[in-house]
Amino acid sequence: KSSRAMELLITSANPVSMMFGKVIASCTAGFVQLVSIFGSALLFFNINKSYWEGADMIESLFDMPVDLLIYMLVFFVLGFLIYAFMFSAVGSTASKLEDINTSVTPIVLIFVAGFIVVMVSMGTGNFDTTLIKVCSYIPFTSPMVMFARVVMTTVPVYEIAISIAILIASVIGIGVVSAKIYRVGVLLYGTPPKISAIIKAIRKAEREKSQVLNDA
Repeated sequence: KSSRAMELLITSANPVSMMFGKVIASCTAGFVQLVSIFGSALLFFNINKSYWEGADMIESLFDMPVDLLIYMLVFFVLGFLIYAFMFSAVGSTASKLEDINTSVTPIVLIFVAGFIVVMVSMGTGNFDTTLIKVCSYIPFTSPMVMFARVVMTTVPVYEIAISIAILIASVIGIGVVSAKIYRVGVLLYGTPPKISAIIKAIRKAEREKSQVLNDA
């Protein structure tokens, strides 16, 4: 926005398509990076397997069951999408790079909170607390907390399914809301708007869209 390049971009592409394109591209890049890192680690482990004989922790890491690998990929993709949508929506309201850090701080704090919950539980070895179980179903923390529970304890399949279902529904819901905010936010300049101003702008845009459809 600082170079007004956004004005040129939104005249060439739909803002919602731009947002989803950026999110999907970032998720794909993160997925490729994840596969590359773990794939390289697995490759070099097998090449030097004789050297690591007797290292139980290393061997257990690379003897990961297939179901855990699948869960890791599922929670990674869904968690990435949720936070990417939120960052896109909030970032679109900032006019300058300097404003972005302040705008996204609440989202970062939510992520850090989930990380701290996992680390504390790993330190104590207790993954059956009420806090852990609640965080396993909150979409902002479940990608980390539920996966940690799956790895460290025995979790019933139905609990994992419920957590994933909530995550999928949250990704869709947050994606729709973020798209609406992004569509309005890319056109906002000046000081970062308040939430009330964003909601008002979204409602106005929706009314104008409905009017156009009715006229057509």
